[in-house]
Amino acid sequence: MTTNDKKQAPRRFKSVASQELKERKLQLVKALPPMNHILRGSLITRHVKCGKPTCHCATGVGHASLYLSSFYHGKTQMDYVPAAWEQWVRTGLENYEVAQDILSELTELNLELLRRRENE
Repeated sequence: MTTNDKKQAPRRFKSVASQELKERKLQLVKALPPMNHILRGSLITRHVKCGKPTCHCATGVGHASLYLSSFYHGKTQMDYVPAAWEQWVRTGLENYEVAQDILSELTELNLELLRRRENE
């Protein structure tokens, strides 16, 4: 390992006052989406042929169905999403992404405050 490898990454908040960091933390907490409507996963469209020889899917792509793919406890799960629930599922997935981004930034802020030995 060379001496360059041991250098720390430049601090993102080096020139920011501690009070500004604390104010940003409050803004982020207020910006969190509703925690009771969060879903983690991906929406997947599957095309399935129904098996009827006279159906349009017999020679085409198949019937489109929407599924939520999620990975929990070491297993991938596929849950059918009815058309009426599509927007609800999409909102839950978006809320998860927003919450994840906010939690990442909150972690960075808290780490910087720890380095400065400052707390609430």
